[in-house]
Amino acid sequence: MSNQRALVEALAELDLNPEQSIAVRERGHCVVLAGPGSGKTKTLTTAMARALVEDVVDPRGVACITYNNECAIELETRLARLGIHTSDRCFIGTVHSFALNQVIMPYARCIPGLLPPEFRVADTAERRTAVETAYRAVFGDQFDPHERWRFAEEKRRCDIDRTLQAWRARNPELASFIEAYEADLRRRGLIDFDDMPLIAFRMIQSRPWIREALRARFPIIFVDEYQDLGHALHELVLLLCFEGGMRLFAVGDADQSIYGFAGANPELLQSLLARPGVRAVRLRFNYRSGAKIIRASLGALGEERDYRGPDGAPEGDLAFWKVKGGHDAQAGAIATTILPKLLERHPHEEVAILYRAAWLGDKIAAALDEKAIPYVRTNGNALIKRSSRLARFVENCAAWVAGGWRDADPPYARLLGQALALVFGGRASDAEEQTVSRQLISFLHSGVGAGESAHAWLQRFSRELLPPWRAVARNPQHEWEVLAELISKTDPAQDKDMPLNIFAGRTEGSGRVSLSTLHSAKGREFDAAILYGMNADDIPSHRDRKSPAALREARRLFYVGVTRPRKELAIVFQEGNHSPWVAELSRRSKGEA
Repeated sequence: MSNQRALVEALAELDLNPEQSIAVRERGHCVVLAGPGSGKTKTLTTAMARALVEDVVDPRGVACITYNNECAIELETRLARLGIHTSDRCFIGTVHSFALNQVIMPYARCIPGLLPPEFRVADTAERRTAVETAYRAVFGDQFDPHERWRFAEEKRRCDIDRTLQAWRARNPELASFIEAYEADLRRRGLIDFDDMPLIAFRMIQSRPWIREALRARFPIIFVDEYQDLGHALHELVLLLCFEGGMRLFAVGDADQSIYGFAGANPELLQSLLARPGVRAVRLRFNYRSGAKIIRASLGALGEERDYRGPDGAPEGDLAFWKVKGGHDAQAGAIATTILPKLLERHPHEEVAILYRAAWLGDKIAAALDEKAIPYVRTNGNALIKRSSRLARFVENCAAWVAGGWRDADPPYARLLGQALALVFGGRASDAEEQTVSRQLISFLHSGVGAGESAHAWLQRFSRELLPPWRAVARNPQHEWEVLAELISKTDPAQDKDMPLNIFAGRTEGSGRVSLSTLHSAKGREFDAAILYGMNADDIPSHRDRKSPAALREARRLFYVGVTRPRKELAIVFQEGNHSPWVAELSRRSKGEA
């Protein structure tokens, strides 16, 4: 299907929803306020495709900044269905990737003394050493430098513009600590992860020609999940769009802002709405969940919203499970009763078990292991790290070998693009692209039908692809050690090996149980979901109650969990000790005030 035909069909589909139609056709600054299940990703990708086809003349393109690599992959997949593939015209990646690959790598060498010529990204040990060295230089006492660095990190993420008086006026000792830390990294030819948007901001702020170069290449910038991306992204948007002339299309939902610990601030999204020339579009329909779950979600949020399902949408189901006992007893009830009933009602569909913290995932995993119920973990204890580009690339390659080649899921073009980004960071020459493509195709085809386990396939990946790629790599963000971790995590000597299709997540037709923290479930949807451990002491916790801001964020986290399922939601808690928000949710689900 041609790009034009695919786009026409997508636009016609969105015409059934006036708000979505207005948003994708807007040619000025636009902020889309998109609640759960409102078609946010469809709206965003259709707007990107329309802009590339109708507004932006080749070779100019668009850039889309996402919260994490998982979101980037989802957007690439959706755009591919519209006939748009990631290329020099279409950048999709995190704010750190944008800063590194679109600003620092192309232009840093033009600014004398900014960075060491062959800089690279520091690893964990190198960052810890720099913190300790800087602490001794600034404070010289015997207290824990890493404890104090936590406060320095918060200042570093929030006080972006260091030309302002507030940089040193507010806690000057922390400012000196940060500057000493960064100076130590630079002496060793290093930057860190948080450096990327900060350095990019300073480059764009001090060199208007960089701003002009970016606008010439990307006249429109799209931002997904704006509320999660923090102060550095916000300041970059103000520079590039409201001073630099790029057009902004931002999508977000302040009600789903749950990453305050990482610097996210829902007020930044709200501040865009007050700027002149910005059109706000609110998506009101929830296409994901049944009406009963939508009503209940307002009880979870504790605030009024005008979300509703489309006419004729099913009611959905909501169940409350009181369990006599704590977390272990609740995990046991899920494994023996609740989950089997859900799987019986939802055969060949995805059921998720969601919880507040990773240690609760260990408990539910142990309970499922005891009953021999297979599952996939998608939180911090997962086999595949969502934050690692290399790990996601390896998983996608495994999916292609395990059957994805039949229906181009994932498409080879995406695999090649990911490989080139891993090796070269930015652009590759035609000869480099051909070499990497030849190596990748040879490796992928040799695995089709070979019957290799995940461990054996990963070992061969390490032997055949890593040495030639590492030899020519220009990407300063090294991740090669991730492959060694995957090999270790599938060690057959520890009974951890698995079939390649299971490793790749290609378990369609057999039902799928996903275990995830509430944070890791953000942005995902399931046919049915179980909220585990919704007890009075867990959500909100004692720590949540220490400040109004923390309590509001915990409530938004609960809301995120409630809005994940399409058809059925089960809430599990200790009898006589349920979260106060569970009671509000129950009242709303029954239509009570």
